[in-house]
Amino acid sequence: MKNSVSKGAIILIVSGIVCKIFGALFRLPLTNILGIAGIGGYQMVMSLYSLTLGFVSGGVTNALSKLVSSSRARGDYKAIGGYYHYALLFSLSLSLVFGLFFALLSKPIAALQGFDGASISYMLLALLLPLGALIGTFRGIIQGHENMTPTAISQIIEQSVKFAFGLVFAYILGKFGVGSGVFGAFLGITVSEVLAAIFLAVMVVKKVKIRAAKAPVRSEFFKAVLPLTFSGSVLPLTFAIEALIITSLLLRAGIESDSVTTLYGLQSGVVGAILHFPLVISLSAATAMLPKISYLSSQDDIDGQKAVTNKAFSIMWFFLIPLVIGIISISRELYRILYSNIVEGYIDVAYQLTLLGGFAIVLSAITQLLNSILQAKGFYNYSLLFNIVGGVFKMLSLIILAPISKINIFAIPISNIILYSIICICALVKLGGLVRVNFYNLMLPLLASFIMYMVIRLWLSYLGGVWGVLIAVVLGGVIYLLLCLPLIIDYGKDLMKRRKVKV
Repeated sequence: MKNSVSKGAIILIVSGIVCKIFGALFRLPLTNILGIAGIGGYQMVMSLYSLTLGFVSGGVTNALSKLVSSSRARGDYKAIGGYYHYALLFSLSLSLVFGLFFALLSKPIAALQGFDGASISYMLLALLLPLGALIGTFRGIIQGHENMTPTAISQIIEQSVKFAFGLVFAYILGKFGVGSGVFGAFLGITVSEVLAAIFLAVMVVKKVKIRAAKAPVRSEFFKAVLPLTFSGSVLPLTFAIEALIITSLLLRAGIESDSVTTLYGLQSGVVGAILHFPLVISLSAATAMLPKISYLSSQDDIDGQKAVTNKAFSIMWFFLIPLVIGIISISRELYRILYSNIVEGYIDVAYQLTLLGGFAIVLSAITQLLNSILQAKGFYNYSLLFNIVGGVFKMLSLIILAPISKINIFAIPISNIILYSIICICALVKLGGLVRVNFYNLMLPLLASFIMYMVIRLWLSYLGGVWGVLIAVVLGGVIYLLLCLPLIIDYGKDLMKRRKVKV
C-alpha cells in the first residue's frame, strides 16, 4: 500500500485542485438558485458544520495516520485494530453528541443567526457529522499505510456528487422557499458523504488487515487524539474571535461604519477567498508526509526523516510559490473581472492586502508542514502549545495595530504573519536540524516565479481584460515550467523509481 511522499503529495495536490474547481463551480449556480439571502443562509450553516466537523474528525485522522504508521514500523500490526476501534468510538460518539445538539437546538440557532429557514438544515447535521466521522477514521487508517489514492478519490467523489445532487435538490426544493433550497444543497452533500463513506469502507476492507489489539492501546490513542483535536481547533477559534472584534477595532481607527464592513468583506470575502486556494498544496504535502515521518521516526532513521522533509518541502514549494506569486501578479485585473462592483475604489487596498496576505499564506503553508512533522514525531502537546502561543500573539497584535488609522484593516494580514512566524520559529527550534531543504530546490522556483511575475506584469500592461489575464496565466505557467525544467525532470525520475525506502 506504500506510496512515495512525492507520489502521495502530487496525487493529493491534483485531487485538491480538482475539488477546488468543483467547489467554485458549485457556488456560482447555487448562488443563482438560492439568491443572495439563500447563499448567506447556506454559508451560515456551512461555517458551523465545517468547524464542528474539523473538531470531530480532524484530530482522529491525523492521530490514526501517525499511530498506524508507527505500529507498522514496529511490526505491531495487531495494535492497529485497537486504534481503529477507539477512533470509531471517539469520533462517532463526539459526532452524535454534536449532531443531537444541532438537531434539538436547530430552531434557536437559526433564529439567533436571523435565518429561520436554516433550522431544517441544522437537523440534517445529525446525519452528516457521523458520516464525516466515519470518513475521517477511514482516511486516517488508510493514510497510516502510506496510501493517499483512496483519500484523493473519495475527495473527488464528495465534490462531484455534491455538485450534481446539491444543485438538483437545491433547484427542486428551492421552489418551496429559500430555507428548503438550502436544505436541498445540504441533502446533496449528504448523498456525497454517504457514497464517499461507502467507497472508503470498501477500501479499508480490501486494503487494510485489521486484527484484534494484542494489548490495550486506549491510553496511547487518547494521548495522541486529544491534543491533536484541540490543536486543530485553536486557529479556527482564533479567526472566529477576529471576526467578532475587528469591527469595533476598525471603528476606533476612525473608519466609518459603512467602510468597516466593506474593508472586512474585501479582506475576508475577496482577497482571502482567492489567496487560500494555494493551501491545498501544503495540506496535501503535509498529509502525505505525516505517516512516512512517523514510520521512519519509530525506526530512529534520522537520515530518512531528513530526506522526507526535504522532499515534501521541495514538492510543496515547487507548486506553492508560483501559484501565490501568480495570484499576486494578476490580482488587480482579476478583482476587476470577478468583483467589479465590490472593489470599485478599493483596487489599491485589495492589491496591498493581497501582497501582505501572500506572505502570510506562504508562512501558513510552512506552518502546516512543520505541524505535521511535530505530530508525526509524537510532539502533540508542543503542536498544541505553539498554536496557542501564536494565536495569543496574533490577537495581541491585532488589538494593538487595528485601531491605528494608518494600519487599520492591514492589521489582519500583519497579525497572520506574526501568528505563523511564531509557530514556525517554535517548531524549528523544537525539531532542531531535522528540517533541511536543498538550497537549489528552494531558489530555482523562487527565481523562476519572480521572472514569471515580471513577464505577466509586462504583458498585462499591454493587454488587460479577461483574455489578457487568461493569456498571462498560460504564458506565466509556460515560462515557469521551462525555467524549472531541471527540477521537473528530477521529480519525474523520483516518481518512476522504485526505491527500497521511498521518500
